[in-house]
Amino acid sequence: MKLSVLETHSCRSSYRRLQYLFQEPPHSYRKTSRRVLACTGFNIKLLHDPDGNISTTQNGAYLEKQFKDNLKKAHNPKRTYQAQTLIISFSPDEFDTKDLNLQAKQALTLVQHFVHQHFSDAQSVIAVQADGQGGKLHAHVVFNTVKPNGKTISTSRFNIHQLRTNFDHEMSQNYQRVTYHSWTNPIHNQQKRQDANNLTTRSEWQQNLKQIITQVKSEVASLKAFIQRLGEQGITVTDRKKKTSWTYHQMVDGKEYKVRDFYQRVNKQTGEVLSTRGLGQEFTKSYLTSYFKQKENEEEEDTNDRKENDRLEKVRTMARDAKIRIARQQRLNQLNRQRSESAQAREQKQRSIKEARLSDRRDSKAKRRQSSVEERRQLEQQARRKRAETQRSADGPEL
Repeated sequence: MKLSVLETHSCRSSYRRLQYLFQEPPHSYRKTSRRVLACTGFNIKLLHDPDGNISTTQNGAYLEKQFKDNLKKAHNPKRTYQAQTLIISFSPDEFDTKDLNLQAKQALTLVQHFVHQHFSDAQSVIAVQADGQGGKLHAHVVFNTVKPNGKTISTSRFNIHQLRTNFDHEMSQNYQRVTYHSWTNPIHNQQKRQDANNLTTRSEWQQNLKQIITQVKSEVASLKAFIQRLGEQGITVTDRKKKTSWTYHQMVDGKEYKVRDFYQRVNKQTGEVLSTRGLGQEFTKSYLTSYFKQKENEEEEDTNDRKENDRLEKVRTMARDAKIRIARQQRLNQLNRQRSESAQAREQKQRSIKEARLSDRRDSKAKRRQSSVEERRQLEQQARRKRAETQRSADGPEL
């Protein structure tokens, strides 16, 4: 059982990568005439066909605009790398492409579940293709380096060794459930090369050496760690040309193989390149030194972004706390006002009752005085009448 291959790449432009996935014509018509066989995404809007299914034909500019909207939320929206890509290439043992449409959907299901498990907080687009020269089924995943909340995705999450381990786990857990075929987990991290006995030509060794160097390069963060990891794989590096170039060495079955990083023989008079030797320019000391320096700068940039995000989060937290305190104080002030108004209303009511009672008392006293005065007046009148009658009785009748 062969193992599915994973690769990761940092992209300076999300637009070019999305255009590459969806706008270019098929690279080969050997297996299919379609560029994309199945696609989906997370935290992004995708175009749908008339039946309501996600369309395999997407607009790169439309997707890139959504990526840009997230980038604007970052502390540094003009960051060097706008996207990170993950390429998962399935072996013919895993998908033989005899039923391409069905297997493309099965591959999409596996990759979609894997991305959901490990990158559900990121904005991403997944496209399954089989238009390469080899006709293998493979999936491209394009991640925005900035999440929807404006925070940066740490580059450590794209450690290729960890991704391969995680995807092997995904295949062992879900491959049979999705495809109804068994999947055998191959043995990893062999100190001795499994194909050492079959290395009969120098070109085969160089090709394998390139794969090891590419893998190690993606797994480490510094030039020192890169050389150390190669040493663990039995590969040593020596300087040449006044320490400006390298030669790679490896012992295989007691035989030493060595190759230059990159060398061109040039006609000094015409400048014509007569021959090219070595692994290639991307394996040179200068290229790798620049690569790891850029990677360190990116890590530093991510660290600064995280610190700035933490600082902003702290400021936002302090602002929220201050807002809560102000709201609490306002509620207390309102409650105190209500209590004060209620107390004033009770006092006013008591004053009104007291004044009403005093008024009633005054009225009662006035009525009693009036009644007393009236009674005395009547008594005085009766007394006067009685005296007058008495006086007439004493005087006798008139003549």
